[in-house]
Amino acid sequence: MTKKKPRAAVKKPATKKRTAAPASKPTPDYETLTIDELEKHLGINQRKFVLHLVNGLNQTNAAIAAGYSPKSAASQASDLLKLPKVLAYRSALTRQVLNQACLTTEAISLKMIEVLERCMQAEPVLEWDSKEKDYVPTGIWKFDARGAVKVLELLGKNAGMFKDKVELSGDTGFRIELPEKTEGFSE
Repeated sequence: MTKKKPRAAVKKPATKKRTAAPASKPTPDYETLTIDELEKHLGINQRKFVLHLVNGLNQTNAAIAAGYSPKSAASQASDLLKLPKVLAYRSALTRQVLNQACLTTEAISLKMIEVLERCMQAEPVLEWDSKEKDYVPTGIWKFDARGAVKVLELLGKNAGMFKDKVELSGDTGFRIELPEKTEGFSE
């Protein structure tokens, strides 16, 4: 009979006492910060990236222009646009550019109303009269219905009257049952 050798005692490392993690700073609400305050939260390349985006470059080219590697620019751009501070900075810069160009929501709405009024103006349909050698009204009036409808649609969307996408979730309890065979339909 062979005797088993006694195992060598394994020394367990001393367990460290767990200490509470240091309290982290609360994440600021980036949407409420000014452009200057936002810039303090961003790195230089992040700021350059957003500036290039606002100036019209696509995401990948903006990342390259900001100093990111061309090989990883697309993924860097995607990652940057997931950061709340980058999105808030982009939104703030875009608002600033639009305000400087006087393209506020109110200004655009006023212009749309002006276009609507022009589209709704009734114009007489004129016809050439060879006896009078001039155009004369036919008694028929026309207006730009297509333009008027489009402007009304945009104004309604701006006012939140229309929803482009409606999501339904859950069981509504609504069921449609089809008969086994329906005349007139072939399989």
